[in-house]
Amino acid sequence: MTYRGTVIGLAAAAAQFLSCGGGPGQPKQLAEIPVPNNPSKFVFDIGYADQAGHYFIADRTNKSVDMFDSKTYSSIAVITGGFAGQDPGGNNDKSGPDGVVGIPGTSTLYVGDVSSVKIVDSSAKAVTKNIQITPPGSNTPSGFRADEGCYDPDDKLMMFAHPGDSTPFISWISTDTQAVVTQLALPGSMGLEQCVYDPGTKSFLINNDGTTANPDGELDVITASSVTAKTPAVKTAYALPKCSPAGLVLGPGTDVLVGCAPTSGNPLTSLILNRASGATVATVNLAGADQVAYDSSSNRYFMALRFWVDTGTSIGGSAPATSYNPILGVVDAGSHVIVAKLPAGSNDHSVAVDTSNHRVFVPHTVGIAAFPTPGITVYSSQ
Repeated sequence: MTYRGTVIGLAAAAAQFLSCGGGPGQPKQLAEIPVPNNPSKFVFDIGYADQAGHYFIADRTNKSVDMFDSKTYSSIAVITGGFAGQDPGGNNDKSGPDGVVGIPGTSTLYVGDVSSVKIVDSSAKAVTKNIQITPPGSNTPSGFRADEGCYDPDDKLMMFAHPGDSTPFISWISTDTQAVVTQLALPGSMGLEQCVYDPGTKSFLINNDGTTANPDGELDVITASSVTAKTPAVKTAYALPKCSPAGLVLGPGTDVLVGCAPTSGNPLTSLILNRASGATVATVNLAGADQVAYDSSSNRYFMALRFWVDTGTSIGGSAPATSYNPILGVVDAGSHVIVAKLPAGSNDHSVAVDTSNHRVFVPHTVGIAAFPTPGITVYSSQ
């Protein structure tokens, strides 16, 4: 099923954004893409740009992965195939699709869903395989989602987090056999968030919402060698005080950005760490994130900050939508200086960067007067 929609230009948007300075090179708001089938409410999760001119978003409202042309912003396809959709009771852990991860240079996507990871062929615009996931030691699906994922090209492995189960766990899938090869249960974890594979240390990094030792969260490091040996284990855990980590992305050199969503009363700050040592390189005065992204072309981080408030102090994540001033935060990855704070729509927790086309995609739902209808806001990266 495909959908063609009119892209709503935002000619005056450049004057609306807040930044450290204007002029050439500053990111700005460009356009608004309507959601396929024009729903009055848009429930979505993670976005992905494949660097071949396509943007994808996990669309729970249409029970699909929506595919767009990242140059023209036109809708290419609404890819369905048994996705769970939004849970009627509003439980995100029983909803899907969730994480979307592609294998670079191919048309293959791995998409988290309820008790499964689905493989999507974007050329065929179809789900080609459903990989059932059961918790470690069980043969019965739990009914909870496979959430965010990341790809290890060295070992041809996809890693997916399962945060909703009573014991959160991680699954690794071989992209050669398209089957689960090993899993790791994390007893005591309060949940799992964005992950990334680090080719420098040949390790998987994942944000852990909290443990007894680190109740404000930690960055767990799992060596790829332990995964390929089918004995995965957390090698080390870096404490993340007052963070409640969500977003995670590799930056230049040995930097890694941890996008925080601090609990109420804590400062809205995120962390840049040395991923080899865990040492804090910089503290950034932006937070309230879920997904974060890095653009090598502009050497900038992009942070979808749905829980941002201008006071700089968190009010938590359960206040009414009108209590927040959601933004797309932009940070120079070299100097760690805030480049811009761009207005964004309600619940802007997903961000994807098309480096080759210098475009940033941030979906949103309703709830903010400046963004009255569901859509995907397009920004320039520079």
